[in-house]
Formats: sequence, structure tokens, C-alpha cells
Amino acid sequence: MKELGNFETVGRIRDIPNLTFDIDSFDVSTEIEALLTFTDPSTTVAGSLFNLSKSVPLDVISPFKPGSQIFTTPKGVVCPYLTLESSAYKFGVKADAQQTHTLRGDSYFFVPGTPYYQEYAGDGVTGPHSFTNTAVVYNYAGASTYALGVCVVHADGTYKRLFHTVDYTDSPSGFTLLDPTVAPLTSTIRVVYGSTTIATYPQSVHQGVSVKPAALRGKDIDVYVGTNAATPVFTRWTSVQSVDVTRKVTLDADEEFGNPMFVGQDYDVPDVTGSIMVRPRDLDDLYAKVFQVANVNPAEVAGPHTSVALPVEIRLSDPDTHVRLKTFYIPDARFIIPGIQGRVGQKTEVPFPFTSDSGTLYIYKGNRAGT
Repeated sequence: MKELGNFETVGRIRDIPNLTFDIDSFDVSTEIEALLTFTDPSTTVAGSLFNLSKSVPLDVISPFKPGSQIFTTPKGVVCPYLTLESSAYKFGVKADAQQTHTLRGDSYFFVPGTPYYQEYAGDGVTGPHSFTNTAVVYNYAGASTYALGVCVVHADGTYKRLFHTVDYTDSPSGFTLLDPTVAPLTSTIRVVYGSTTIATYPQSVHQGVSVKPAALRGKDIDVYVGTNAATPVFTRWTSVQSVDVTRKVTLDADEEFGNPMFVGQDYDVPDVTGSIMVRPRDLDDLYAKVFQVANVNPAEVAGPHTSVALPVEIRLSDPDTHVRLKTFYIPDARFIIPGIQGRVGQKTEVPFPFTSDSGTLYIYKGNRAGT
């Protein structure tokens, strides 16, 4: 802060941090979507649906290994209560399938030891709930805290962030809820903390290279666009060069007096957008797609004002077995009639951008139910 007539800073104003955490992956399984919706990935089956509108804040721990072929983790970072802001999926003919998830939070902690994550079954009592390892203290504003993040997730997917001295007390050995009704039966209590008890993560953890491909290329990706009938008829689009879909929300953080962290974050209707890039093999191929997204009789004229919401599916298959790995489904994609641009020495590529009317993106493990 500055003032008139003064060459030096008068003071500094500190607000609650607004931090960004990105997850980039070439994985085409539904493991990350399962974690984002608080689902155990090992319990999912073919046809399991993941709706990112039902995502639950994620607690992330990052244990650090000090060097090559050393599997102990003497240092680490804890990032509690990260709320999903956007998920972007990109696929190209010659590019690896890629997904990027952006989450936002308000705090992260450097642990002089190993960070730990634990879950407890809610039972409608206050506890105490014990840590598996002795926790390291975090001192801030005259208060000593051991649990760096506590959240209760209910069976219906709703959740509540808990705060030190307001909702629980803690010690190096565990924590105790102040109100037993906060964590009823069928709920789950999630806690992150740091400990000088060093953990070891051997190389055998999470290899699974024979279970799923390292990355997926265009030859195993198909794009289908349906009609606007009550029971849509899907047509596989030919000549597709790339496709992307992004789900994004504008988070609105809830704050309160006397609290250095967000109470919670919510949002309005999600924005689901995407684009299908086509290199048409001939004029008939281009015009068939234009008239389909415009929902116009091919014997008539199609223009930018004639469009309807159409269902779109992006289907990903295993490159070895061709078993369906994942399906993206946008039930109401409204396309923008593409423009045409010609360049000397270049093949014509035509983008078909779209937006979901309802902001809906469904992700299925394997095939979509009923297909």
C-alpha cells in the first residue's frame, strides 16, 4: 500500500491465495475421472458413468524421491481441497490423446517428511480418529494445527470442508470432531497431514503397463454425430483430423471473516465447448456434414442461422484389442456452420465448432449405456 507524499511503501495487504493446480495425462482410462468424482477406480465397470458436474474437491499429496533409484520420500507437498475448474481433452491424427484438468485451491504445504492421505468411515460420533503416523505441526497466527485438510463427503456426493477449532480439534496422534452429526453413517472423512515417518514407494507401484496403452493415436478414435430424433441415429464422421472438448466453470469462492481459507467454491452452469476439424475428401463429404449439423434438407440451402442441437460421441478404443476404453457423450452439441478459407499450397481443413446447450459432458468407461 502506498500514499501521497511518501516514497516508501506504507504497508502490505494480504488476501486469501488463489492457487492453480494442473494435471496433464496421456492416460485414456477413466481413472482420473473416477478420482475427481470420489469413486474408487478399482470398483468401476464397463458402462460406469462419470459426470464431472458431480466432482468433489480433491486432496493431492506429492511425495518427493530425492534421487534416481531411491524410493523413500523424505520431503513432500500437500495440496488440500482442490476444486475442479476445467477439463480439456484433445485428440489428433498424429498426436497422443491428452487430457488436462485444472483445479483451484487456497493453500499448499511443504512437509519436512512424507505427506499422507487417510480416509475414515463416518459413524456419527466425534472420535477420536487416529493418524496412522505421528503428524508434524503447522503453526499459523498463534494456532498449532496437525491436520492440514479435513473434508466430509456424504453418500449422495455432497461435501463439507471442516476447519480447525470450529469443527474439530487435533493433536500429533489424531483429531476429534466437535459435532458428531457432521460425519453421519455412510459418509467418509478425508484427512491430509505430514509426518516425519518416511514412506517408501517401490517401483512396482502403479505400473500396469500391460493393462492400458501408454497413449492413444488417431487411428483408434472415432467421432459420431447423431440426428435430432427422439432416438438418434449416429453416423461416423470421416475425414476427421482432430477433435477436442472442454468443460469449464467459473468458480465463485465463499469466504468469511476470521478464516484464511475458502469455506467452499461453487459455480453456475458449466460451459462445454469443442471442435471437430475435418479435411474433406471431396465436396460431397463437406456438404454432407454441413447439411447434417444445420439439419437442412440437402436439396435446400444451409446457412448460419439453421442449426439444431445434435448428440455427439467420441469413442476411444484399445489399439491392440480394439475393445472400447472410453466414450465421451455430449447430448446437445450445437454446431456453428463453418466458414471456408483457401490457401495456396495447403489442403483445405474445415473446423466444426460446437457448444453444449445445457453444458453437459458425460464420460463412460467403455461404451455408453444402450450403445
